[in-house]
Amino acid sequence: MRVLLLLRGSAGCGKSTWIEQNGLKPYTLSADDIRLLCQSPVLQVDGTRGISQNNDGTVWKTLFSLLEIRMQKGEFTVIDATNSKTSEMNRYKNMCETYRYRMYCVDFTDIPIEEVKRRNAGREEFKRVSDDVIDKMYSRFATQKIPSGITVIKPDELDSIWMKKRDFSQYKRIHHIGDVHGCYTALMKYLDDNGGIKDDEFYIFTGDYIDRGVENAEVVNFLISIMDRKNVLMLEGNHERWLWLWANDCTGRSKEFELVTRPILDASGIDKKEVRKLYRRFGQCAYYSYGDNVYLVTHAGLSVIPDNLTFVATDQMIHGVGAYNDFEKIAETFYGKMPANYYQIHGHRNTKLLPVRVNDRVFNLEGRVEYGGELRCVRVDADGIHEVEIHNDVFKAPEIQEEQTVTTSSVADVIISLRGNRYIQEKTFGNISSFNFTSKAFNDRVWDEQTTKARGLYIDTFKGRVAARAYDKFFNINERPETKFDMLQNKLQFLVTAYVKENGFLGLVSYDEYNDDLLIASKSTIEGPFAGWLKDMIYEKVTPENIENMKRFAKDNNVTFVFECVDMKHDPHIIEYPESNLYLLDIVYNQINYAKYDYDAMCDTAHRFGLTPKKKACELATWQEFYDWYYDILEDDYEYNGRVIEGFVIEDSAGYMTKLKLAYYNFWKFMRTISHEAIRNGYIKKTSALTTPLANEYYAWVRKLHDTEDPANVPRDICTLRRWFYNDMKQAEGDSLI
Repeated sequence: MRVLLLLRGSAGCGKSTWIEQNGLKPYTLSADDIRLLCQSPVLQVDGTRGISQNNDGTVWKTLFSLLEIRMQKGEFTVIDATNSKTSEMNRYKNMCETYRYRMYCVDFTDIPIEEVKRRNAGREEFKRVSDDVIDKMYSRFATQKIPSGITVIKPDELDSIWMKKRDFSQYKRIHHIGDVHGCYTALMKYLDDNGGIKDDEFYIFTGDYIDRGVENAEVVNFLISIMDRKNVLMLEGNHERWLWLWANDCTGRSKEFELVTRPILDASGIDKKEVRKLYRRFGQCAYYSYGDNVYLVTHAGLSVIPDNLTFVATDQMIHGVGAYNDFEKIAETFYGKMPANYYQIHGHRNTKLLPVRVNDRVFNLEGRVEYGGELRCVRVDADGIHEVEIHNDVFKAPEIQEEQTVTTSSVADVIISLRGNRYIQEKTFGNISSFNFTSKAFNDRVWDEQTTKARGLYIDTFKGRVAARAYDKFFNINERPETKFDMLQNKLQFLVTAYVKENGFLGLVSYDEYNDDLLIASKSTIEGPFAGWLKDMIYEKVTPENIENMKRFAKDNNVTFVFECVDMKHDPHIIEYPESNLYLLDIVYNQINYAKYDYDAMCDTAHRFGLTPKKKACELATWQEFYDWYYDILEDDYEYNGRVIEGFVIEDSAGYMTKLKLAYYNFWKFMRTISHEAIRNGYIKKTSALTTPLANEYYAWVRKLHDTEDPANVPRDICTLRRWFYNDMKQAEGDSLI
């Protein structure tokens, strides 16, 4: 069970002996044992052998790793160490709060120091420590206090921590309520049929309160309403773990919870603080006597009741002894090995659809209530044991397998994985969510399979399918180790194609089945100004007939039109265009793994709908051709067909993509930053960054805009500022000629 026992005392005080005497060795993590696993006893300068302290970094890392594994399973655990520092004990305390452990400290520090030194002298040579070490320990015990919230016991008080049988005979009746699984109506029917919750009766719920049923929010709200009653005990089932993660804004591994239950709870307005309080109320088992009989109640069932239930891991109470299908065997074992007045009640597993009474003394409360079965309950009173089954009429039948559901979809695992990644943010728009890497991922360059995919990725989380998507993120030449120019010689598979990179913002157009319309979005949102500007541009540039044709095409082929939207009115970037325009970049399939139409097919489709496709700049057949082209376009005065451009997107014959920004674009992008600082402050802090005559001339010009009457209204877009600058330069040259 979830109990942590810290031993506190100096080396030589008898902690290890006490562990052996009380049979606690199988449950103990010992710092000295781990030290001896790292390194055998070492010779010391006085010729004796001792335990090396040189591996303590590894020792404590190992101990806490093992402790966390045990705590995840709810294992009773003893820590054999001196625990002389408050900070050390606080670390354990924090872990106990996380894993809901009861924490005790067995205090050996009142043993007189002279007695400890005497005992230390009689230990095996390699276990002895110097008297100075013991003196330092006792000095620390005097000043480093045991943190509040830790129950302190003496070595002879161990019996006080064990799980003991309670006597419920004072209650008129004991109710055992099986797995509810979001079936509020059935639960209320049982309680109403028995007069509601009464103060003189006791109520034990066996766990699994959520998932699969259709009334999850109602069940959670009800449990919150009764959680403080002294005559209610709610056990923890295996599904409650997901509820705890949800209440702490984390993502679990359950498809059912993440994709079905979570949206219901999100929409319910349930206070997550109350849910966290509820979860802390969940118990591990009920062990009680009623009259002459003894009862054990767990979520999943044990084979026997051991002499000390505290030694049974919570994981076994929640998931059961043995495999999932072994519930009938554990019932037989319990019946055969436990006394005739011992009874067991559990839920969780019933793959053979056995009746409530598995045998005369074991009862199974798993009745598939969530699928239109029964809510199983057992009532104990002075007249005996009574089985009750409440048929559930409020349920959703299991989906026919031919029709894919969100939980059977291959996209389901992707959704859960994306939600669990702290470098990915989700925005929801009804049933559709956008997933995009965060600014921290960008700034810290946290690029992996998930963050590169989460770029303009829209998923219908209700149906488990991709609703719209753009590209996986790809990188500039020399931005990443794998895109270093020298590495490209080994990476690129020729033929390589270069496409003109227009300078706007990315826009996505797919099919919106919920509104039978186009789904129009920017990289991260359906609702923001960029999505609005894109929509305006589409309805301005594309005829109504072709908009309808695009909608049918996107629906029939399950694809997204990916655009570069150049909007000179609302969002001018670095490159100036004579007018706003839309460029169709690619037609991408709505699936997790990136795939698209080939260039010729994309162009044909673009022309059918009156769209402007991206421009193919050139094809390069060998590395030498690529090498020559690359250094040619990097020249400061390079122009593509007489115009300045942002750069190129480069794609090889295997679909590998990289990109390249040109000198003109890079220079004016940098000067845009200079402009904003100079207009705001009248100067910049690092003028050493201005390395060319043009940069210095422009800086001298733009800083004067700070002194205008209303600098706040000076335009910030570099296209306008650059145009003003060149006009002023021309005028100044004309004046100088007069």
